[in-house]
Amino acid sequence: MKNVNVGLTFLLMSAIIYGSTLISASIYSEVLAGPDGQGWITKYGVYGTAFREVGTFPVILAILLAIIGGIILCNSLRKNRGS
Repeated sequence: MKNVNVGLTFLLMSAIIYGSTLISASIYSEVLAGPDGQGWITKYGVYGTAFREVGTFPVILAILLAIIGGIILCNSLRKNRGS
């Protein structure tokens, strides 16, 4: 049961980091698109540019935490079901 809690904690941290990244990118996109904004890359659009500038490392971290949490959770549930 202890590993289930660890896996769920990793999944929760992943969701919080990913959600925070999305919120940060949306706030930063307002700065890019404002009248005195810095501009954006037309290939990605306003939000895509903001997301690439804000979210590269946090998204990678969130994906890794989700994968690790899912593996821990699946292994723990598989062990509990087998015993």
